Amino acid sequence: MSGKKHRLIMLSLDAVGKRDMEYMLSLPNFKKIVENGAFCDNVYSVYPSLTYPAHTSIITGKTPDHHRIVSNTKLQPGRDNPDWLYKYKYINGPTLVDLAKEAGYKVCSLLWPVMGGAKIDLNVPEVLVTRKYQTQVTACLANGTPGYLLKLNKAFGHIRDGIKQPALDDFLMECTRYTIENYDPDMMLIHLTDVDTNRHNHGVDNEEIKAALKRHDERIGNLTEWLSKTRPMEDTTFVVLGDHCQIDSHTIVYLNKLLADKGFIDIKDGKIRDYRIISKSLDGSAYIYLNPKYEGDDDLLERVSDLLNEIVKRDDLGIETVFTGCEAAEKGADSDCLAMIEGKPGFYFLDQTEVLTEAVKDTKNHKMFATHGCRPDKPGNETFFAACGKGVKKGVKIKEMHLWDEGPTIAKVMGWQFGLVDGTLIDDMLL
Repeated sequence: MSGKKHRLIMLSLDAVGKRDMEYMLSLPNFKKIVENGAFCDNVYSVYPSLTYPAHTSIITGKTPDHHRIVSNTKLQPGRDNPDWLYKYKYINGPTLVDLAKEAGYKVCSLLWPVMGGAKIDLNVPEVLVTRKYQTQVTACLANGTPGYLLKLNKAFGHIRDGIKQPALDDFLMECTRYTIENYDPDMMLIHLTDVDTNRHNHGVDNEEIKAALKRHDERIGNLTEWLSKTRPMEDTTFVVLGDHCQIDSHTIVYLNKLLADKGFIDIKDGKIRDYRIISKSLDGSAYIYLNPKYEGDDDLLERVSDLLNEIVKRDDLGIETVFTGCEAAEKGADSDCLAMIEGKPGFYFLDQTEVLTEAVKDTKNHKMFATHGCRPDKPGNETFFAACGKGVKKGVKIKEMHLWDEGPTIAKVMGWQFGLVDGTLIDDMLL
């Protein structure tokens, strides 16, 4: 039995943020975690504050430009549904998972982003299918632990209803219970998306969100109970964290329509066939990329500079700031971009080319009444971090931290060590 190991449980509550902490602290199970450990309600996410870059920063201690998961999806001009960056092999550098495996840990991941194909013991990968020849089942089996997945699906597949919530998180919690009871992993990464889905569908603050937060508190209580039946909780470090929050939205901007109208993108039969520069949606922000074959074209770069100076002044496009590629890299975003567009609150960006702007309520594309992907320091986008148990001080409040501080701090608690990282060790929360 592996019970002598120092157990690590990491529970991610996607899109739960600082704005939720007053209510969450009124709920019994989350309140107990905070009172018995260390807590920060002012955690800055990554830029762009998207799920895949954020979760990768958590487990690497690096910013997106350094771990190279710089978006949720690949840049694939001409494809309506680009491939998601869900494969573990895309991560640059070691992760907490690698450190755990080096320590001989039995590791389980349950829908933690960017874990597809990871060499771990028990893996339910978060896989999004974008190719006609793929199915969700075959993609999951190819990127996860086949026998384990088949057992879980046979036992609990009836609970799931695609990616609808709360059914998906209810399914995942049953998988968690079964896994603890039957496999007793030394490390678990668990990703719940109830709040994220409901915020996209309904907006930032409403009764649906409060109900989802209450469900999360009940899930924390259940998880604690299941864990306590297999090992002493004093030998367990239990981490509950967020990755970003969300901001209400009302307008979609399609920058590639503008770029096509200005002659920077060639469209034929409704598809992008070639480009000089192109926009890559990050929801609340967008990368601008230069086609590599036009590198060194000073006339083109001057035209692009003039265009960016022009569009930031247009109220209809909802552009708050235009960062140069160097400025974006300094903020941890992709150093390969030519520029980065930051939207004003209420605006987000998509990549289609049919119209220039559209009200969220009217769209048939990616309808989101709240979203993220914006600057991590934009008011309302802050998230949280809480940890208790072995190696963590009790009753500690941390003023502020960054998402990439979490990996090295957790590693220190576990007695592991990263090499070069961007994060700072939060010593105040450690025994």
